[in-house]
Amino acid sequence: MAKGHARPRGKGKWQLEVDLGHYIDPKTGKKKRNKKYRTVSAKGQREADTLLAQFVTELTGDGHFEGRKINFVEFVQKEWVPKYVMRNLSHTTISKYINYLENRILPAFQYLRVDQVQPQHIIDFLHNLGEDGMRLDGKKGKLADTTIFYHYRILKGIFNYAVSVRVIETSPMDGIDRPRVRKSKVDVYDDDEAAAVVGALESELLHWQVAIKLLITTGMRRSELMGLDLDRHIDYEEGIVHVEQALTYTKEEGYQIHDIRKGNGSESEGKRDIYLSNIVIDDLKSLREQKMRERAACESLWEDGKHILILSHPNGEPYSPSSVRTWWIRFLERHELRYIKPHALRHTSATILINRGVHPKTISERLGHSDIKITMNTYGHALRKADKAATDKFDTIFAKRQDDEK
Repeated sequence: MAKGHARPRGKGKWQLEVDLGHYIDPKTGKKKRNKKYRTVSAKGQREADTLLAQFVTELTGDGHFEGRKINFVEFVQKEWVPKYVMRNLSHTTISKYINYLENRILPAFQYLRVDQVQPQHIIDFLHNLGEDGMRLDGKKGKLADTTIFYHYRILKGIFNYAVSVRVIETSPMDGIDRPRVRKSKVDVYDDDEAAAVVGALESELLHWQVAIKLLITTGMRRSELMGLDLDRHIDYEEGIVHVEQALTYTKEEGYQIHDIRKGNGSESEGKRDIYLSNIVIDDLKSLREQKMRERAACESLWEDGKHILILSHPNGEPYSPSSVRTWWIRFLERHELRYIKPHALRHTSATILINRGVHPKTISERLGHSDIKITMNTYGHALRKADKAATDKFDTIFAKRQDDEK
């Protein structure tokens, strides 16, 4: 129970002192008393004691919030990371979080308790990230907008969690504007360029033919493509691919095959069925037969042969995710084709469908977006062009009618 004292300080002033127990100082690790003070005006001891009782009630009543005094670094490393990050995020996201925490966030706030971090600390930190010289790869220039936003996102997660476990009452992130992320132009292939890529694939190894055709015609993410099982995820009769899992890699944990969890993180979010183009179905059948022959010739298989992956070695071990980009660059150079990023094949797929008048809702479902708003925001320019083309059709119709009437 809290103890209090009222001490006269002269000229009608009294100092109220309330002892709320002890806490561990985050800097020294030593035990300290948690005392609260207030100076009041009172005519005598009785009035001062009454004010003291009110002060005690204020500090210990239901409406009072008493946070924990814990160092920022200690809270992040011993509470937020193990109890939230490790339990809720994918291993690739965890790896990125740890990288940003260790390189910039923890050093910046290491001397502060969680309750001492003020909005101005956050604003100054984010502003500093946008200055020249903050890159860690030795290259000139500033950090990308998306990188700065990622730091903002991590800090918001830390302080929201601190509020939820009652370390602080309110987050210092409240009211801070999210960093502006300038949208870069989405570079895609037009119809002719996409057709040229597909034509050039005919001279490439079968697994690369299948991989690139799937990226163009389904709009899958690279991790989803690499997680496809030729036995369990392809309905060869109906011509459907079941997008259910992804393959990712980090130095800390190696390869992981896991369920797709997008949007709200539910088991079904992000999973979807996509009808396959005729240009890839026969190739998928041939690739499965090839993989089965390879497996039969191997004495030991990766993970006991549980997976028959598209991009994998004869023993079933997956290719490195970076191999897609490496092969893609060399492929384009061999065939003298214009370079776009491998991920831009996903955008190419969506843009082709938009230009063919496919409804945005259908495109959103094929891409695995958690909300159609994501599709509308990502492909707004292409959708506006398609809408303009649709409007031009009315002009053509009515212009023809006017010509006929003349």
